[in-house]
Amino acid sequence: MSTNTSLILYDAGKRVGEISDWSVAALPPIYKNVLGKSVLSTPANDECTFVSPKPVTRKSQLVVIEDGKWEITLRLVMIKGGTAVTAKITSKVALKKS
Repeated sequence: MSTNTSLILYDAGKRVGEISDWSVAALPPIYKNVLGKSVLSTPANDECTFVSPKPVTRKSQLVVIEDGKWEITLRLVMIKGGTAVTAKITSKVALKKS
């Protein structure tokens, strides 16, 4: 990711601030053994980690706006110290230009 990318965190529609240390791990589909047959599973949601400028809770409804172009909806997986967040990306939608 380029260094000039702006990632703004929102919690239930309220701006929290700009996040740091954003990284995304793409999780590919894997083969599973089901009833003796090898089956290709659907890919899991991508997982991201970042540092929030303010503490968040498990009940937070987080959305990240990337460069004013993308809205990324997150589902929390783990929080360490209130600001170190691990989350699954549930959707990534292009924002409409006005």
